[in-house]
Parts: sequence; C-alpha cells; structure tokens
Amino acid sequence: FEMAEKERIRELALKKIMVLDGATGTELQKRGMPSGVSPEIWACENREVQKSIHKSYVEAGSDIIYTCTFGANYYKLLQYGRSDVEKVNEQLAALAKEAARGRAFVAGDIGPCGHFIEPFGEISFNDAVAAFRRQVKGLLSGGADLFVIETQLDIQEARAALIAVRELTDAFTIV
Repeated sequence: FEMAEKERIRELALKKIMVLDGATGTELQKRGMPSGVSPEIWACENREVQKSIHKSYVEAGSDIIYTCTFGANYYKLLQYGRSDVEKVNEQLAALAKEAARGRAFVAGDIGPCGHFIEPFGEISFNDAVAAFRRQVKGLLSGGADLFVIETQLDIQEARAALIAVRELTDAFTIV
C-alpha cells in the first residue's frame, strides 16, 4: 500500500472536515432491491445501480465513499449461499473506485459478522480475524484507499477486524 495515499488522507483530514457518503441500503431499496436479499450480492448483480449511487455521492461532494461491503464477510455471505468473499469484495471495491474516478477516496467498509466472539458466542477470535482477513484481501484487490470498521457491538469483533486490516496493510483505518 502506498504510504503517500495514507499521508494524503491524513493531510486532507487535518485541513478540512471530510464529507462521507450517505446511506446505501435505503438507496438500493429505492432503486429496486427487494427485501430479504443480501445488499452486497444484489449490488454485484446490479452494478449500474450501485455505481449510480456512488456517483451521486461523489457529485454531491463526498470526499470518501464507502464500498457496498458492510455485510460482505464470510459469515454474512454464507447466509445467502455464497463463500466467494474475496471476489465479492474485490468487485464492489473496484466498482466504487470506478465510480469515484479519482474524485473521492474509496473506503473498504467492514461491518459486523453477525455472531458474538467467544466466550459470549460460538466464533473463536482467530476465526473472526481469518474471516475479516478474507474481506480485506478482496477490498485491497479492488483498490480500497482506506478502511472503515463500523457498527461492531463487541470490542473484540472490532479488534479482530482491525488486526485483519493490519496484517495485510498499513492503510488509513477508521474504527
């Protein structure tokens, strides 16, 4: 990962208030996504719809747009019969990168896995790190400039996601 990119983000954040994009799920619903489906898989299958959402946020002045990968981790995708975590994340990051056209940074969005980590849940800490690592690999392959770890209810889960990011990159990361 280019250290220059990390420094560009840091310098910009020190100079101005960074504007993030807005909701993705509700925008997907407005544009035809039915309820009960994976937004990530639906976005992969309806690329132009997702791309238009990204473009609208860039045109509205967003400095950072999030990939549509909030639930694109192993545990969430498996609920929809998909295990190609790296591919889904790579496609969605590349789509955001294409839509941004260099006018906004692309943040690889990492949400919760949907399960508690041991001892409160059935997933081991190491398995959580491994699952998030697969997501991060795909996001990096697709061109994510930075990472956002969000909406984690358990500090151990957020820690697992951050360790997965740090094992693969020193990119700017927001938790």
